[in-house]
Order: sequence, then C-alpha cells, then structure tokens
Amino acid sequence: MEIKLASHEHPMDYHWFHESDYKKCDKCREKICGAAYACVRCGFGLHESCAKSLQHLPREITHPLHSHHHLVLDWSGPPRKFTCDLCLKASSGTNYGCCRCKFEVDLACAFAGGDDHWTRMRSDAARDHVRIQHYCHRHSLILYKFSSAGETDYNCSWCDKPLTGTVYGCKGCSFFLHEFCTDEIPKTLNHPFHPSHPLRLGFHDYVNSNTRRVLYCEACRNDVGGGKFKSTASYGCQKCGFYLDIDCAKLSPTLKHECHNHNLTYVGRTFGKRLQNFRCHSCRELFSGTRSLYRCVHCDLNFHLKCVSVPPLAENRYHRHPLILSKPIREDEAGECFCDICEKERNPTHEVYFCQECTFIAHIECTLNRTEASPKPDSSSAPIFMEQTETTLFRPVLHVHPLKFCKATDEILKHQRCTLCRLDVSGPRYFCEKCLHERGGVFRPNWGRSVFVHEDCAKLADEIQHPLHPQHQLFLSAGALGLILCDECQGIFLGFVYRCKECDFKLDLKCATRAPSERRASTSKEWERETELFHFSHNHNLIFGNYPDTLRQIECRFCGLQILGPTYWCMRCNWFIHESCVRLPEEMRVPLHSQHSLTLKYSRTLEGCHACGASFCWNGGSYGCKDCGLHFHIACAISLRRPLKRDSHLHRLYYFGAHFHRFFARYPSAELSCCRCDETCSGQSFYRCLECRINFHIKCVPVPQAVESKIHIHPLVLKDFFTEDDSEKYYCDACEEERHPKDHVYLCKE
Repeated sequence: MEIKLASHEHPMDYHWFHESDYKKCDKCREKICGAAYACVRCGFGLHESCAKSLQHLPREITHPLHSHHHLVLDWSGPPRKFTCDLCLKASSGTNYGCCRCKFEVDLACAFAGGDDHWTRMRSDAARDHVRIQHYCHRHSLILYKFSSAGETDYNCSWCDKPLTGTVYGCKGCSFFLHEFCTDEIPKTLNHPFHPSHPLRLGFHDYVNSNTRRVLYCEACRNDVGGGKFKSTASYGCQKCGFYLDIDCAKLSPTLKHECHNHNLTYVGRTFGKRLQNFRCHSCRELFSGTRSLYRCVHCDLNFHLKCVSVPPLAENRYHRHPLILSKPIREDEAGECFCDICEKERNPTHEVYFCQECTFIAHIECTLNRTEASPKPDSSSAPIFMEQTETTLFRPVLHVHPLKFCKATDEILKHQRCTLCRLDVSGPRYFCEKCLHERGGVFRPNWGRSVFVHEDCAKLADEIQHPLHPQHQLFLSAGALGLILCDECQGIFLGFVYRCKECDFKLDLKCATRAPSERRASTSKEWERETELFHFSHNHNLIFGNYPDTLRQIECRFCGLQILGPTYWCMRCNWFIHESCVRLPEEMRVPLHSQHSLTLKYSRTLEGCHACGASFCWNGGSYGCKDCGLHFHIACAISLRRPLKRDSHLHRLYYFGAHFHRFFARYPSAELSCCRCDETCSGQSFYRCLECRINFHIKCVPVPQAVESKIHIHPLVLKDFFTEDDSEKYYCDACEEERHPKDHVYLCKE
C-alpha cells in the first residue's frame, strides 16, 4: 500500500518502524513507532495521520491576493511559529509561503471561499492594508483586521491587552498597536524615576556617538534599542543620560515599605528573561525569569516578594475579611480587571491580595500602604453645618440624634461599617448611642438602626463644587430611596451620596473626594460594553453597574446565585441579573436530549429539574424542551455537554464540575451524596447517572489518574484544574470545544 503526495515527487510506501529505528516524522518531528509511510529514495518518513493530512495539498498555489508570485507548501521540519499575512492569526506548522516576499498564509486563508470571496477580500485588502509611519517605530505599520479570537499570541505593545478588532502592526518586529492606542503614546513623559527633567520619546543611538558606550534602560538594565526594542523608540533625557524603554516607561514606584527609604516598583513576570540577571539584595539568589519582584530603580536594588516581607495575610480598612496573597487572578470574562480599593485598572498577570469569601481583589500596594485614609473634606468647599463638643457631634444631615465620639475600645463597637461611605470602620469613629438597645445590661447593635461614622466622614462638607458637574452644586444626602448608581464609576451602593438637586447627578463619596489625577480613565472596552440593554426576562431596560457590597446580599433573578461584581440592574423594579447570565445562549443541545434543542426561558416552573431532581423554587431562568416538557436548571444544563461511558456502570455518566459548585448553596434540597462512599458531593466535582439518579466522586467512578490516548504521544495525568495562560477562553485540545478552567482535565506535563 502506498500514498502519493502532491508535495513530494516519489510515492511513499507503507512501512513498519521499530522503536530501535529511532526514526522521526519529517512533518511533526515526533518519533515514529509502528506503521507509517516512508520514501526509500529520499529517506522521508511520515506518521499515517501526517501523511493523510498532506495527501490532497498541492505543492504550489497561486493566491488571488498574491498573484504575482507562486506560494509553496512548507511542511517539513520542526513546527515553526508564523503569522498569517491575511488574518494576522498566530499559527504553527503547515503553511503556504512566498520565497521572494516572505508572504505567508495559513491553510484556512489559502483555500477559503471562492471567487466572490476573494473579490471581496481583494477590495478589503486594498482598503484596509494601508501603511502609516508611527512616531514610535522605525518601520511602517500595516492596518490589519485581527481575527484570532481565543488564540491570540500577541498583545498590544502599549496597553499590553490582547489584540482585538482593527490593529496596526509590524509583523517582522512583532510590534502591534490597537488602532485606538496609536494616539495614546505620549511624546514627552514626566516620570517618577527621573523627576528632574521630562523624558522625550525618540530613537536614541544604540551606542552613544560621543562616549562610545552602550545605552542602558535604567529600569531593567537592558540595552536601549537592542533586542525586541531594536526598531522601537524609547524615552530618554540626553542631559542626564537617563533612558527607559517603552515597556519600563509604564512602570511606577508604588509600594511604601519600611525595608527601604525609597518607594519600590513592582516588576511582573511578563518581563520574563529580562529579569534573569537580577539578584535579590536580601537572599542574593538570582531571579528565574518567571517570578515577580520589587525593584528600587534609584538604588538598583531588587527584592523577591517574600524577601520584601509581603505578608501572606493582610488586613485593610476597605474590607472586613483578611486578604490572602494570591497568584494572578482574572475575575471575569470581560477582559478588564480592577482593584477594589483604588478602583484603577490592574494587570491580571500581577499577584494580588484576594478575599476568598467575597472575591474582593486589590493591588499589593493598595493593601499594604498605610496612607489610605477616609474621604477628607475639601478646604474650598462650603461650610459644614454642625454643632460639636469634645465628645459629641450633631449634624442633622447625617443623623437625627447626636453622635458620640469613641476610640473603638469596646468589642461591640468594632467590625462595623461606616453609614456614609459603607467602608469598614477602624480607629476613632462617631456612633449613635440611642440607636443601640440594651439586652441583659449589655449594649448591642440594633442592625436596622445603628449608626457608625468615620471621624473624617463625619466632617465632610454639606455641599461641594465638583469638576465632573461644574454647572451646579452637589449636596450631601442619604440614599433614602435605597440603592444608588454613581454616575462616575457605575458602582451600585447604599449609603450617602453627593447629589445635584436639579439634574439628579450623583457621586458616591469615594468618587466625590478623589483627586482629579486619581480618576480612572475609561478604557476602550468600557465604551464597547453595553451600558443599557433590553433582556427578554424583564419588561424594562437594564443598566450596567458594579455591585460590591458583601453585607447586603442580592440574588440574580435569573440563576438565583449571589450578585457580586458586574451586573445589569433595573432601577425601577430593583431587578438584578448577572452580566454572564445576560450572555447565556438562548438555545443549546445536549447529548442527553439530542433530538430537540433546549430553549432558555424565564418563568415559574413547578416540575423538578430532570438532571438533579431539585425543584424550581423561584421565578427565574431555566432551559427546557418545548416538545417533551423537560426542564433543567441553568447550572445543570451546562453540565450535560459531554457524557462518560465506563464499564463500571451500565449507563452514561455526566460530569458536574465548577458550574455546579455554587448551586448547592442556592438549593439545599440538591444535597447529593456519592453512592460508593456515602460522603456528600457538595463543594467538589462529581459524575451523575441521570437514569439511576446516583452520583460518584471522581475517585469513586473510578477515573484513572493517568491515561494514554491515540491523539497524543505522551501519557496524560488527571488534574483538578488547569489554566494554561491569561486568555479569557480555554479549550479542550481533543474536541476543540470550550472548557471551564476549574474543571478536571487530563494534562500532558511534557
């Protein structure tokens, strides 16, 4: 039996290779063991699958968008990363390329569509592949329509976010910019690393013409204009000989720590090999290139996070629970992450402090810096109308009773929240003694009426003039109507607010008292997100907001789980729905019920869920079949995508993983136990037989800890979960369908 490849001049015969032959496949470069195809004349060898994948591919093609030269098939040798010149998609392996022009296309673009398709592509290319000469790069940048969603290997060279939509790029230098970032790069920069003079963006000589010395970046000590920055401008002060490459110019000293006189700068692991020559000043160990560090640029000193005494547990006045030092966290799929203390955007690749109970996430610096204070009154604001003695304060705008001053020495007065700003009260505060009721001779808080106020919050001005609303005065007032939406940060909160009586413009206390330089600039994804939409589950339009309050729990009216973070809200009905629930598909198919699709609906369903058996006890969303009358909870329907067949059980088993974990808290009746060990399945993944109504832990199915698969050459090991990168989506390499990053997987360690 033989096979004829259009890309090879000789037929290839079917051969059997032994392990001792040490033969490698000339396409994938993996070892051949067993049946394969080989060309005796040329010494070529191909796995059977590799040979059949090349069988119908011609050696040369003429592409409509590169008609002046032939494109030649390139498949031999080790897989090489390349970027398709049409879709800018990062790929590796087989492709078609032009030997003269270095024009390369992946197989999808090489054979996509017919004549009409390429006619449209030709007109798009003529219009879109325009060139600009940007002031920060030596080479011209080409306009692309980036189309590798979910597989991006490139980030914007300025904002460090994944490329999406229309981008400008220099493929040869791997330098890419979002179209909206091309105007964001400043030509001069007042940088805290060099406060004496502004730094100017330019192409500084790699070797100084006067001193004949190599110019170094003061932050990372790498060559300015060398390596990846060879064709990219850098910031410099020629008077002082101070230079920063474009990446390091985005760093800033932020951490005030007792171990050093100067502020320290966080340098993340994304700097990679540029850190490997740095040595920790404390333990004298070299950095591996995959670890983060704190650096004093002024003294050229570096510290591991453990050596700078960043504690594994920390407390902060902005949150009532202890915070744990955690690995990088991406809390949602919106592609943007914010610190819950300063409300500025944070880098999802940096370590953070994290509250496991409330998903409260904050910068290390914001958590540890002790200069954070309550909102302070503006000295230029209107006078404060109050009566104050040494121990009491009476302000009708805050409370109907006089407030008593205390230093929080009593246990009962600790761990409270400020009535005005809704942040934790620590240290001196005012409280209303009349709103505490006595039980057994001990004063205890009356949670519906008790009032606690920060010492600084109690002295906030009654009215202010704010630059975000300069046309009218803003007055301090209580949120008497319940929840309020801040017009600056889109936060949904209880408490006091500065409100315009004429326009109903509202600012929470944090936004009202924040300095202009600290205000968060809106990102491109913020204005791309729908701030107002109509959802079929509700009669009114829903407004986007962020609900951070962990004390007053609000449930999603669609899935019934707690709202904490991005949400859509009807202000008229006080109706909430998760942002993720808004994006749920209206129809889905599951193997359990393959003959009909399941439709998402909002109604009161009395029947039990066909998967877990628990009832639908609220007006909410569910997936159901219109023809058969089957109904599923949303979490259950998502869990029914792929069945497992094992010899240990007669029927198919369905995996209930990360989507199902929070479901137990909402449905106590869904407490399921393993039929093998009789232990509860709550809080861990399990398999369920829907026909027998029984459950199995992963270890009780049993699922083997290691397996061998036909689709991969190495053994695969069972892992509780695995997140391979910081992308927003994760896929199974076998079926290429999307997977949940916290579900069990089989992983190849090699």
